[in-house]
Amino acid sequence: MKRLSVLLFLLMFVVACSQNEEKKNNSQETNAIIKMSNIDKIYSNYKEAFLAAQKNNKPVFILFSTKYCRWCKKLKETTLKDKEVIKYLNNDFIVLLLDKNYSSYPLRYNVTAVPTVYITNKDEKVFTSIIGYHKNPHDYIKWFNYVKTELSH
Repeated sequence: MKRLSVLLFLLMFVVACSQNEEKKNNSQETNAIIKMSNIDKIYSNYKEAFLAAQKNNKPVFILFSTKYCRWCKKLKETTLKDKEVIKYLNNDFIVLLLDKNYSSYPLRYNVTAVPTVYITNKDEKVFTSIIGYHKNPHDYIKWFNYVKTELSH
């Protein structure tokens, strides 16, 4: 009985440590993106991002990715580092980075592939989305201008 108690304790300890490590890794990944991209503020909590969107009257740029997705990494390391893209994200959007597998978010986001980007209004209504990696920053800039024009009506 004593052995069983010790084994259960060790099992619970290992599970708790692995969950903390996963949260730490996700936080480190978000911090690395913030540093490398010069985006002023990147949210990783859905509710906090939409509170900021309502407070600042801005749409939300939501990037769904996964830790091991090579196309997600390329998007973060190339397109999202473009100075003009960063300028738009800083000035016109609330930026929300979510892990498709680990983050909490409403089921209405039917994320079947990553990277996937949604743009919503401040009230969580999905306006448009892009699936996949787009290398050319000007694709995003055209998209941002379209969104800005349409949401201003």
